[in-house]
Amino acid sequence: MKALMVFGALAIGSLAFAQPPVPNPATAHAPDGGSFTRIQSIAVLPLTNAPFTATVTTDWTTLLADGSTATVKNHRTIARDNTGRIFEERRAFSPDGDTQTTRITALEYTDPNLHEFYSCMPAQRICYLSTYVRPAMAAMPNGMGGLELCGCATPPGQGYSVTQEALGQQTVETLDATGSREITTLPAGQFGNTRSEPIVKEFWYSPRLGLNLITKRFDPRSGSENFIVNHLSLNEPDPRTFEPPADYQVVRQVVVRQGTPQIAK
Repeated sequence: MKALMVFGALAIGSLAFAQPPVPNPATAHAPDGGSFTRIQSIAVLPLTNAPFTATVTTDWTTLLADGSTATVKNHRTIARDNTGRIFEERRAFSPDGDTQTTRITALEYTDPNLHEFYSCMPAQRICYLSTYVRPAMAAMPNGMGGLELCGCATPPGQGYSVTQEALGQQTVETLDATGSREITTLPAGQFGNTRSEPIVKEFWYSPRLGLNLITKRFDPRSGSENFIVNHLSLNEPDPRTFEPPADYQVVRQVVVRQGTPQIAK
């Protein structure tokens, strides 16, 4: 009998806890869309005969209103095969995401030979299929280096001041890497700023892979972003790496993806 009374009390408590709060007319409002910020990671182009598998570790530090900072991290797998097919994980961020595995938000599969791009959402078990225009590349485009490869080189703008600097050579993950830095100074008033502000980007570029092995960015509007390619293997990846999940629903989209990084003029 005592056990039944305890169970009943627990059941009543659970029911009371599950009840939604009573609406307060004084706080009524329409739905709030909130805000969304996206971080643009390194670019992987469909270069042939340059296979690899690697982990990209990212840390993202944002500036808070009181002058303090907040840093979140993640690490994810990327790969490319000899034919130029590309696989990339997209993962959520967390304060210890560099060492702890975080939730997969998307799986992306690029096939430049079939001109297909699959963006697969594990939460819905759906793959969205769109057209990928860029063909497989036997070599990187002329004039493309670390500053342009990231797809985020600063476009020209009224009053912008852009300087570029060579940083020499170093070895990153056993590969020769060429360093470069771009500093773009935004004039006062460009984004509501009261004084001129610099955007600083640094790259360590591997000509062999056509890939930035290290990317560092600082932007006063969004904080600092650091991307490091590590655990690099130059072996041909398992072909199954580039196959979208067979049990996901495929939804075709009328979308054309250029697959071309933005080039600084």
